[in-house]
Amino acid sequence: MTWDDLTQHKLTIYSTSWCSDCHRLKKILAGHGLAWQERDIDADPAAAEELARKTGRTSIPWVEIDGCGPIPGWHEAHPGRWDEARFLAAAAKALE
Repeated sequence: MTWDDLTQHKLTIYSTSWCSDCHRLKKILAGHGLAWQERDIDADPAAAEELARKTGRTSIPWVEIDGCGPIPGWHEAHPGRWDEARFLAAAAKALE
């Protein structure tokens, strides 16, 4: 999976306005020319419930690709909380 591959898919990000990991993820996606639909879990209680049902968590950001996943948009154990290779691998696996 490459960033160019992702341009062919519909991305949905579960996020909030105050989340620094969410801001970083959106900046990375925008830098690769990707568009997305946003589901703000603070503004939309149904989105928060849906995320909790799908992931068992309320941490953010999470990304769905064509309705598959969701996959995490952060990597706790990685310096800087982001690992591009892990994100792209998770994206590929979500679409299998």
